[in-house]
Formats: sequence, structure tokens, C-alpha cells
Amino acid sequence: MTRLRNAALWALPTLAFVWIYWFAMRAWFQQDDFAWLSQGLDIATWRELVTALFTPRAQGTIRPWSERLFFIAFYHWFGLDPRPFHLWVALTQVANLLLLQSVVWRLTKSRLAAVAAPLLWLVNVALATPLSWLSAYNEVLCAFFLLLAFRLLLQWIESGQMRWFWLQASVFVLGFGALEINIVYPALAAAWCLLAARRQLKPVLWLFPISALYAVIHFVVAAKPTEGPYARHWDISVIFTYLHYCGTALTGGLIMPHWRVPSWTWEAAAWPMGLALLGYAIWAWRQGERVPAFGILWFSIAIAPILPLRDHLMDYYLTVPTLGLAILLAVSIRDSFRNTWWSRLAVLGLLAAYVAFSLPVNRTETKWRWARGHRIRALVEGIERAHELHPKKMILLTGLDSELFWSGLYDAPGRLFGALDVYLAPGEEASIDLHPELGDVGQWLGAKGAVARALSKDQAIVYHFDQSVLRNVTRQFERKMPAEWRNARPRMVNAGQAAYADDLGAGWHAADGDWRWMSKQAEVKLAGPTSPSDRLLVSGFCPESILAKPLHLTVKADGITLGELQITRLNSSFETTFALPKELLGRSGILVELSVDRTVTTPGDGREMGLVFGRIGLR
Repeated sequence: MTRLRNAALWALPTLAFVWIYWFAMRAWFQQDDFAWLSQGLDIATWRELVTALFTPRAQGTIRPWSERLFFIAFYHWFGLDPRPFHLWVALTQVANLLLLQSVVWRLTKSRLAAVAAPLLWLVNVALATPLSWLSAYNEVLCAFFLLLAFRLLLQWIESGQMRWFWLQASVFVLGFGALEINIVYPALAAAWCLLAARRQLKPVLWLFPISALYAVIHFVVAAKPTEGPYARHWDISVIFTYLHYCGTALTGGLIMPHWRVPSWTWEAAAWPMGLALLGYAIWAWRQGERVPAFGILWFSIAIAPILPLRDHLMDYYLTVPTLGLAILLAVSIRDSFRNTWWSRLAVLGLLAAYVAFSLPVNRTETKWRWARGHRIRALVEGIERAHELHPKKMILLTGLDSELFWSGLYDAPGRLFGALDVYLAPGEEASIDLHPELGDVGQWLGAKGAVARALSKDQAIVYHFDQSVLRNVTRQFERKMPAEWRNARPRMVNAGQAAYADDLGAGWHAADGDWRWMSKQAEVKLAGPTSPSDRLLVSGFCPESILAKPLHLTVKADGITLGELQITRLNSSFETTFALPKELLGRSGILVELSVDRTVTTPGDGREMGLVFGRIGLR
């Protein structure tokens, strides 16, 4: 019976996980998932695979295991079937639950606390996104590496055998391939050693230089924005950010406003709950119990690197920190059973409030992502079918709302099956909320002139999304299309796409996929700027074989030099903007001139090659 009981206790968190996250494990791809899925399309050799795994991307992040290998391998094996992806995430999370249970058992020797900790972590609002959105798998995998390393640390402390220490160090180093937050591990390990194993502190201090080295590398390659959501604010705001994350961990504070719930409702609960837990940790410290204090330290240390991101508060950033909260709550349950009835009643009330706030928010969030995924699947599969029926035509979409655009279209799912010419129909931007921190709606908007010409030549098709299926409405759209569209110049040109061929002047070669080579000089005809804030965007790339020495690009508009760009192997793939002079404002159209200081000629080809371009236009 004892073995059966122990097996049931170990299995209970896993069963709870399946129940709570049943909808999450069936959610379809969305948002950044499509960008990560498309990574493997450009990989043909082992060298290209290594480059794809370790090249810094997205604010300079290097996450080869959680965002690169995970998506590349599973898409190669399973395509657009999310079930194997979610199964792998689920297996990782089950390992996390078992590790957390083992860690708490080692810390407390209490079966009750060991079972309670993973259950309390599961219901937290922080886990709703990582367990339902595949792009947030990095949080789940980072938790795995941190828990495994800490479990090995405890094994080393108990046994004194150095092999456990070196295994811990190896797991710690591998954790950097999951998420940058892994950098906090030496502080977590040192915190426990200071509290309960000071003799083992000195070897642990040697882990700090590894984190320091990673911090230097990350600082060199990471983007350093001075404005926007990823700008870092090293001021008193970090205190308020910390308190906001505490309120979210306890009562769902970051999600409640989306439900139009007044902030006082959750703040009124979060403050007494937080103060009660702090008071309990102080009381436990005076009784000689260090685990509650360690729970608070785990939360605080793990959230610390996120605190300067004042304008980028995200619930899933709490995935790793709330492990500390779960430990703290679990130990409070154990201690309540060792004391008076009123202490049990107080802890029961605290836990009831925590679960009453967290679990409904968690469940609602996972169901929402599941439901949104169904709409995205209908849209993406509709685009795929439209591309199969009209493989050489521009696909124009109507009927998309803001949520569907940003979560289902913006990251170019069509690239996965070759549908490169997919746009919002002109005028559809009115139904899309602007989110400059996410990107530019304009790059997905079909230009009026290009659309009119493509429709007149039977090179475009128009579909309306009615929430479940795409319907062909080309004839209705053409009948309502204003005649003046035919002569309109575009604000943005996609050089590689046939619909924009008439907007390109001299100096261009034939399109090559979604790109087009220019010769030594090339011209683009655009609409004139309408706002002083308009800038000219140019994006493209230069094969590294050409960049033995830097190549210089000069950009002009109506004969006025806007600037130059030096292209090297470090920025061989580029996207940059140039300020526009005031005298161009209000003109009906401008002629953009691109020139490079040298070209190459491919043997057997004979063409003069300068640079490869994608989008060129006004932003």
C-alpha cells in the first residue's frame, strides 16, 4: 500500500496538469510560431543548420534548443501538425513537475509539501501562455534546466561527491540554450548555500564567472533599444514593476485588465496575501526554518533581470519565478499542520484566495488561445487552398479583424507553403488596430495601383474571411473598386513580386522568388510622403561571397541624396530607414534611385549583380 500511495502522490500533479491544460495542449500555431517554423526552409547543409541554431536573432537572443532546434526538427518531421509539438512541451512540463516535487521533498522532507508545490505552480496564471503557445516553450525548457541543476546541487550537498557538482555545472551551461534567464542560476544556488549549506558555497561561486561571460556575450550581440517595449529603465520604476509582477503571481494582475476588471479588485486581495506570506516567512525564519525565505529569494532573483523592462510586462515571464512562490505556499501548508487550528484556517483562506484568482484566469487564458488557434487554422488552411487553386496569383484578403491579423497573418504563414503574394485588400487596414511595438500594418497592405493592375490582368484573387472559411469575392470587389486606383502609386513595393513590376524603373533583373537583383543602379516609383514622420525603408541582403570587402549603397529620392549604407558580413541581411527631406512632402510621387559602388558577374550568367532587394517604400 505504501508503494501504491507514493506512486499516486507522484502521479497526482501530472493528472492535474492534463486536466488544467487539456485545451492548451490542443492549441494551433499562432503569432511568432510561423516565423520559427519557417527557419528550416532556408537550411540545406549542416553548416547552415549550425548557423541557424546559433546566430543571434530577435533582440539578439541565442536560444538554439527552445526556439531553433525545437521548431526546425518538429516541422521537418511533422509539418503543420501541432500535436507532436505540444506532446514534447507536455513531456518537458511533466519532468518539471517531478523535479519540483523531488526538490521540495529534499528541502522539507514533507510529502504534503512535495505534492502541494507542483499543484500550486500549475494553477498559476504564469503557466497559461507557455503551455498553450509554442513560441513560449523557452520558459518551460528553462524551468527544466534550472530545476534539474538545482536538484543536482542538492544531491552534491547531501553526498559530497563532486561528480554531482560537475553534472550540475554542465546542466547549467546547457540551460543558456533555452533562455537568458538561466543566468540567475548561480545566484539561486548561492542563496540556498548561504541559507543552509555554507560549507558548499565556495565551489558554487565559481559558477558566477560563467554567467558573467554569458552576460558580456549577450550585451555585445543583443539589441539595445532606447525606446519602445524593449527599452530598459534602470530607475525606481523597477520597484513598481516588481510589485506588479507580485500581484500578477498572486491574483492575475496583468490579465485582469483585459477582462475590464477594476484594478482594485485584485490589488485589494494581492496586498494582504503578499504581506501575509512575507509575515509567515519572517516567522518561519525566527523558528529556524529557511525554506520559506528561499522561496521568496527564488521569486525575486528569477524576476530581477526582467524588471528593467518597464513597458513590456508579460505574464509568462513569471513561469520560472513562480516556482519560488509554489515552494513558499507549499511549506506554509506543512507548517500550518504543525501548529494551531487558527493557523490552518489562515493558510486555508490564503490558498483559497490564491486558487480562486489564479485557476479561473489560467483556464480562461488557455481556452482563449485554443479558440483563437481554431480561427487561425481556418485562415491559414484557407490561404493554402487558395494558393493551390491560384498558384501564380496575388491573394487579397478582406474580413480580418485585428486579432486575426496580428496573430495569424503578420508572421507570414503563407511562406511555409509558397504563398508569398498574400496581402490585405486596400481599405482593410481600417479594421486593424495599430501596434507599432509589434510591426507595421502597411507592409501587409496591397497597393491600390498594383491591386488594380493585377485584377485587370487576372493576376489577383480576392477572398473574404467569414470566421470559418475563405470565400472568393473577386467579382464583387472588382465592381466596387474605384477607377482612380489604376493610376495610384504604392507607398511600399515588394521588388520580388510580379504585381509590383510596373512600379520598378530601370536597372532590375527578373524576380527570384520573393526577391529581385538590381544591377549597378535601379529605380523605384513610389507615392510621395504624406507626413513629416514618413521615412524610406529599404530591405534586402547581399551574399557573403560578395562581401570580401564592404559594399556601399547610396539612396536618393528625386535626385536628393538621402544617405548611404555600408554593407558587411555583419549586416549582410539589412533593413534600414532614411529620413526624407521636407521638400518631398506633398508630392504625388517620388523616384527612388539605388546605386552600389561595385557589382559582380556570375560566370556563365553575364548579368551585372549589385544587391538583392525585398521591400522598398514609405513607413
